[in-house]
Amino acid sequence: MSQNLKSSLAIGLLYILGKLPLWLLHGISMVVLAFMLIVPNRSLSQTRLNIQRCWPNLTSQQKGKFLRQSLLHTIHAALEMGINWTQPSKKGLDSIKQIKGESCFIDAQNRGGVVLLTPHLGNWELFANWAAHNAKVTALYKPAKLPALDALIHRARSRAGMKLAPASAKGVLQLKRSLLKGEVNLILPDQEPPPAAGIISQWFGQPAYTMTLAAQLANTKNTRIILGFARRLKRSEGFVIELEDITQECAGVFASASDDSNALLASKVQAINTLVERLVRSAPEQYQWEYKRFKHTL
Repeated sequence: MSQNLKSSLAIGLLYILGKLPLWLLHGISMVVLAFMLIVPNRSLSQTRLNIQRCWPNLTSQQKGKFLRQSLLHTIHAALEMGINWTQPSKKGLDSIKQIKGESCFIDAQNRGGVVLLTPHLGNWELFANWAAHNAKVTALYKPAKLPALDALIHRARSRAGMKLAPASAKGVLQLKRSLLKGEVNLILPDQEPPPAAGIISQWFGQPAYTMTLAAQLANTKNTRIILGFARRLKRSEGFVIELEDITQECAGVFASASDDSNALLASKVQAINTLVERLVRSAPEQYQWEYKRFKHTL
């Protein structure tokens, strides 16, 4: 199948999904889940493997339930991309029912630059959409493999008001400049970094190749670190944006770290990893456990 045909089919499906209400999307997810639990697939095997690695103390029954819940939320996230990428921003924003911790985000912006961290948890595209409508946001952007799909995603994120920086040295410089101007950097801290842009750090008791970029950006003068995500509510009722200022928790670790530059960086990366893990533990079934978080280490 040609790339053009793949792109056309993918985009057509996304536009159809984007027109559907959230309750119907989640109903379709249940049907897809039933199929995925029967037919062998990479998402099923990778999710099962990561649950075994990161949640070894669960019973077999608990792991089975966790597996089904995680796959269901992974499917939810995939189908919700139709709304995120093809519909006006307002449709997604209207599904946000509450914002917890908004004052800390406003306060952080008043103090200077903000490093806004959100892992692959809940609806991260909606979270980015919300952030871009409430601040001047710059985010690194890695193009999708299908050119037409890439153009669709790029348009959607730009339409929300987000500035996109290439995943390169030039893009990192753009991020740093925006921080110095008192703007917001949106970072997915659990995203696989390119070669030589990460170190091995513990995550859920496992060695994970982790980006150093978030820790380095957080070291910028007058910069606060905010951690958050869009939590998916039960019964397809929408989402809640949850925000937490972790600047002080990171600062305590940073201050007590070694004077050795490599050890200092490792301590900063581990501090952020630990806090991201804590966030994931607040809604573990909504994390994308199918993500190959340990492909370079295990």
